[in-house]
Amino acid sequence: MADIDNDKVQDLEIGIVGSGSMGAGMTLLFSEHGSKIGCYDYDGEAVKQVMEEAKKDSSVDESLVHGFTSLQKLVDAFPKSNSDSDSDNRRVFVLSLPHGKPVDGILDELLPLLEKGDIIVDGGNEWWEETERRQRKTKEKGVEWVGMGVSGGYQAARHGPSMSPGCSPEAWEYLKPYLEKWSAKAPNGEPCVLRIGPGGAGHYVKMIHNGIEHAHLSILCEIRSLLKHQLGYSNDEISSVFESWWKEGPLRGNFLVGIGYKGLKFKDGGGIHDEEGIVEGMEDKVTQDVDKSEGTGTWSTKEIAERHVAAPAIAASHQLRIISADKFERLKVAKNLDIPQPSEAKEKKLDKKAKDELLKTIHSAVYGAVLSAFVQGLHIITRASKDQKWDIQLSDCLKIWRAGCIIQSDAISEFLLPKVEKFGPNEPLNLLRDVPEVAQELAKTYDSLKKVCMIALETDSVAPALSASLEYLKAVGGKNLPTDFEEMELDYFGHHNYDLKRKPEKGHEKGNYHTEFSRTPGV
Repeated sequence: MADIDNDKVQDLEIGIVGSGSMGAGMTLLFSEHGSKIGCYDYDGEAVKQVMEEAKKDSSVDESLVHGFTSLQKLVDAFPKSNSDSDSDNRRVFVLSLPHGKPVDGILDELLPLLEKGDIIVDGGNEWWEETERRQRKTKEKGVEWVGMGVSGGYQAARHGPSMSPGCSPEAWEYLKPYLEKWSAKAPNGEPCVLRIGPGGAGHYVKMIHNGIEHAHLSILCEIRSLLKHQLGYSNDEISSVFESWWKEGPLRGNFLVGIGYKGLKFKDGGGIHDEEGIVEGMEDKVTQDVDKSEGTGTWSTKEIAERHVAAPAIAASHQLRIISADKFERLKVAKNLDIPQPSEAKEKKLDKKAKDELLKTIHSAVYGAVLSAFVQGLHIITRASKDQKWDIQLSDCLKIWRAGCIIQSDAISEFLLPKVEKFGPNEPLNLLRDVPEVAQELAKTYDSLKKVCMIALETDSVAPALSASLEYLKAVGGKNLPTDFEEMELDYFGHHNYDLKRKPEKGHEKGNYHTEFSRTPGV
């Protein structure tokens, strides 16, 4: 194994800062493709672990992997020539760190060691405004800061992720050959990486990717619970159902459906042995949002509110995760509420033919909810791109999501991409308004989604994302909403004004009419 902080190394191509699971995966991936890598971490044991993995990995040339516990020595291990006249020999550093203070800490330590033309790529999840703040800071020294979303988890980091860099065109041109080599590849061989736009655009798209991901996760956990506890399917049977969905039909190639059917087959793992599957021994709590190790769901929900975009499935999935996070608190609340717990559905007693028909209905409902989450997420990106003048091309988002990412869904990509490609980056795009085929496709799933939500309602099952998906379709497809009464009350107490049904107005400007209501005494 090579020595750590070797002063003789002077020909690095890439420096990886952070040797956790993601950083380690990228170190091995980049070196597998022939790049000479320096992996840095203040924890020497973490660096040694990466170097040991490189030694054991038959697809990696361990001589290309060098470890560092000194940032200064990492910087010094690059070729010495780095000047304005040597733009083809920039030093590139890829950060794989938790968001927030750890990134600022490394930036403060690293920036004084760099020179004009060097590039720092933040490959973690980060709030887009923090990315733009750091870009302004590094620009003063002529250093490029690239905010790059990296999707697919630690396994994709090792074998090829989907990536969404937000940066200047010049930084993209320099990084493009590397990123295209390292990225996941779509079925047609195209790299799943594109310059998404300037500034914080790359991290923004990854953030909303994760919002869509959270909606999909919730939809699938809700439907698995319904199949298991209300309809009486075993985990092995549900695994077979998910496998059939993954192999063909509108959910073909959906990553989460795919790992769902595989995960349900595991009987042993991580301290659990259960013939029904290890999922039965796992606590029903998701803590990543509450413990702040995962910020993207919270940020996505914040963006829904601040951009004034309807994305109820994404918001509902976030709320379910928050409710789930503290099991002890939840059990106390459940005792106080003392409401009915989920029960068996009458449909459990159906014969095989009827159950097969019901499964088709469930398949359609899940597809509708998953597709709806895509529509909601893309709408948020459209609004943000317009607000921030990022010129994000929605078709580019769909292209980089074709492989290497958590929301990969082959059939849905094949359906959406040709329809979205027709629109330019500056065209306002609401898929349900501007692409009738998408609205029509969702309409086909409406009755199925309604049926599944009725089963959940009748059995007291928890199904917030599925229900939110149905309510979303009902609301955006509603010719008349109950909000006329809300308008009346808003005008009554707040003089908020209203418009007239007989004289409809385009847009969302304040209404032209007001009634001076007679107040009831004491109100």
